[in-house]
Amino acid sequence: GQVLAEFVVDTTGFARMETFRVLKSDHDLFTSAVRRSLERMRFLPAEAGGSKVPQLVQQTFQFALMR
Repeated sequence: GQVLAEFVVDTTGFARMETFRVLKSDHDLFTSAVRRSLERMRFLPAEAGGSKVPQLVQQTFQFALMR
């Protein structure tokens, strides 16, 4: 399954959860897993003119069964 999410990464590299939006999801459980994980993830902040800036991100999260 997969979840396509959109969110803003702030200048400290964290996702601003109030901006979290699901654009596509194969199942609500996948969406919940992405939301919980995203709160702990750290990203490299975007830069413009030598300064860190917030950036809107769209990212696909893939889920697969492992044997």
